[in-house]
Amino acid sequence: MSLPATDWLGLRAAVLAAIAAAIPPAVLAVTGVAWEDGPRPHAGLRVLLSIVSAIFDDRDSALSQGGAQTLESMAVVTFQVKTESTYDTGDGDALWLIEQLRLGLRKVSVKEALDAAGVVISVFPRSTRNIGGLGDDRALSVHALEFTTCCTFGLATTEDAGLIERVQAEGTLTDVDDTELVLEIDVEDPTPQP
Repeated sequence: MSLPATDWLGLRAAVLAAIAAAIPPAVLAVTGVAWEDGPRPHAGLRVLLSIVSAIFDDRDSALSQGGAQTLESMAVVTFQVKTESTYDTGDGDALWLIEQLRLGLRKVSVKEALDAAGVVISVFPRSTRNIGGLGDDRALSVHALEFTTCCTFGLATTEDAGLIERVQAEGTLTDVDDTELVLEIDVEDPTPQP
């Protein structure tokens, strides 16, 4: 993962790889990790990811800089991770698996892999929820947690925003009683001119 996650596909790939890296290797060998909106993996232990919410802070260079326009959006994305298990044992149920994963998200290797992809976990999970479930007409052990990431999406454009007009002036006025008044004028017209 050496390229920044500048779009949804890159972000999804980076987070999926981070979740897999957070799980201990021996546990990962018997665990299926996938997006919940895709095919479910065939495994006794499953980790399913979904996007819960996304908040965007957009930046448009055309409003302040002029010239070649750049569009960026800082995305704050909250993910839900569900673990499912057909096992009802203390060392193989969904609660055990999600705790392995929750602690694993703090591993240095996971942080470095996300950093390389331009993704930062800004809010680590501190709690899990038992949400239960059914699979093949059997009760499943299902637990969930949420964590929040930050990344920046960019949109390449070849459009020219034109010139930004700005006038700056300063001066001193002297009143009849020799009192000085300093004036500073800074006017910026952010409307791009062709």
